[in-house]
Amino acid sequence: MHWMRSGTVLPLLAALVLMADTGHAQQAPATLSMDDALQLARRHNPGYQMQVNDEPVANWQVRAAYGALLPSFTVAGGVDWQAGGIPNIGLLSGEDFGLARTPDYFVSGYRLVLNLNLSGSTFFRMAQERASREATRARIDAAAYALEADVSRAYLTALRARDAVSLATQELESAREALRLAEARHDAGSGTRLDVAQAEVEAGRAEVSVLQARSNAEMEKLRLLQRLGLDAVGDVELTTALEVFEPTWSRDDLTNIAMQQHPQLVSARAAESASRAAARSARMSYLPSVSFSGGWTGQARTTRDEDYLIDQAQDNAENRIRSCEATNDLYARLADPLPPLDCSRYAFTAEMRDALLAANDVFPFDFAKRPPSFGMTISMPIFNGFTREAQMQQASAAAEDARHQRREEELNRRTTVATSYVALQTAYLSVAIEDRNVAAAAEQLELARERYRLGAGSILELTQAQATKARADQARLTAIYAFHENLAALEAAVGRRLRP
Repeated sequence: MHWMRSGTVLPLLAALVLMADTGHAQQAPATLSMDDALQLARRHNPGYQMQVNDEPVANWQVRAAYGALLPSFTVAGGVDWQAGGIPNIGLLSGEDFGLARTPDYFVSGYRLVLNLNLSGSTFFRMAQERASREATRARIDAAAYALEADVSRAYLTALRARDAVSLATQELESAREALRLAEARHDAGSGTRLDVAQAEVEAGRAEVSVLQARSNAEMEKLRLLQRLGLDAVGDVELTTALEVFEPTWSRDDLTNIAMQQHPQLVSARAAESASRAAARSARMSYLPSVSFSGGWTGQARTTRDEDYLIDQAQDNAENRIRSCEATNDLYARLADPLPPLDCSRYAFTAEMRDALLAANDVFPFDFAKRPPSFGMTISMPIFNGFTREAQMQQASAAAEDARHQRREEELNRRTTVATSYVALQTAYLSVAIEDRNVAAAAEQLELARERYRLGAGSILELTQAQATKARADQARLTAIYAFHENLAALEAAVGRRLRP
C-alpha cells in the first residue's frame, strides 16, 4: 500500500537491504517508513519466502512435462567377480556333464539404454503443469498482498502506540500543571492540602500511563519487526505520516476493480483452471500408450589363471592334431588314397600363446561390443481395479471444489468491499466529530484551569476537565486510526492501493 512519507529514507538502507543475505536474519534500520517496511517484509519474511520457493519447483515441473516428449537416456556400468570352481547347472553339478573346474573371472560391462513412453496424458500434462505454474504464481502474488496487508496493520498499530505515548505525555504535563497550580494556591493560603494531594495522585497516574504507553509502543515495534523478518536490534523510528482525507470513490467502481484484479481472486481462478487441466489429464488414462526402447551393451572378461587358458588351448590343439591324424589314417586306407592333411598347422605355438594372453588382458575397459537392440511396445489399458475411475472422480471433485472456492471468493470480495467502504465512510465522519470534541474539551480544560487559578473553581472541577480532555484526545486518536485501519481494510478488499 502507498503511504506518504514525512522524511527521506537514507539511501544506505536500500543498498544494505539489496546486499543482505536473505538466508539470515537482518538487523532493523534506524528509520522505517511504510514503503520500506513492505519491501523488507517481501525480502525477509520467512512465511512469504516459503511461498516464493514454490515458483522454481513449478517451473521445473513444466520443464519435466515437456521433457517427457524426449527419450530418457541411461548409462550403467559394473564390475563382477566369479570365483573358480565346478559350475552348477540347475540342480546338477558340472561334473555330471563332464565339465572340469573353471577359474575365477573378473567381468566388467556397460549398458546404454534409450526409453521413450508416450500417451495421451503425456501431452495433457504439459497444459496441466502450465496451469499449475500460473496457479503457483497467483498464489505467491496473493501471499504477497496478504503480507502487505498484515504489515500495514502492524505498522498502523505501532504508529498508534507511538502516538498514544504522545497523548500520555500531554496528559502528564497537564497533570503536572494542575499540581503546580494546587501547590501555588496552597502556598498562597487559598488552597488546601487535599487539593495538592489530589493533584499528586492524578500526576502519579499520568506517569504510570506514560510508562505503560511507552512499553506498549516498544512491544508493537518488536511485533512489527518480527513480521518483517528482522532482528530487533537498536531503536527504530517510524517515519510515515498519516493524513485523513475524504474518500471519494464509488463502491461499484471499487467492486469492479476487486472482481477483475484482486490477487486472491486471481489465485482462485488460476487454481480452478489448474484443477480443470488435471481432470482432463486424468481422462487421458483411457488412451493407449506407446513405448520405444533401444540399447547398446559391451563386456570385458578376464581371468587371473593364465595357466588354465594355456592348458585349455594346448588341449584343444592336441585334440585337433589327433583328429587330423585320424583323418589322414582314414585317407590312407581308401582304395584310392587321398593326399594327407598338414596336421602341424594345428600345433600350439608361442605366437598363439601370446595372442591368447593378449586377448585375456581386456579388464576393465577393453569391452567387446554386442549388437544393439531396439523395440516398440503398444499397450492398451483394459481393467485395473477401478483405479482410473477413482482417479478421474477425485480429479473431477477437485475441479468442482475449485469452482466453488472461486465462487466463494467472488462473494467474499463483493461483501468485503461493501462493508469496508461503509466502515471507511463512517470512520471519516467520526474523525470530524472527534475533532470538534477535542476542541471543546481543550476549551473546557483551559476555562477550568483559569477558574482554579483565580480561586473560582475547585480541584475536582479541574480534574474532571482534565479527564474529559484525555477521553476526547483518546477518542480522536481512536477515530483517526480507525479511519486508516478501515482504509487499509478497503485496500486489502479491493486489491490495489487507494491512498492518494
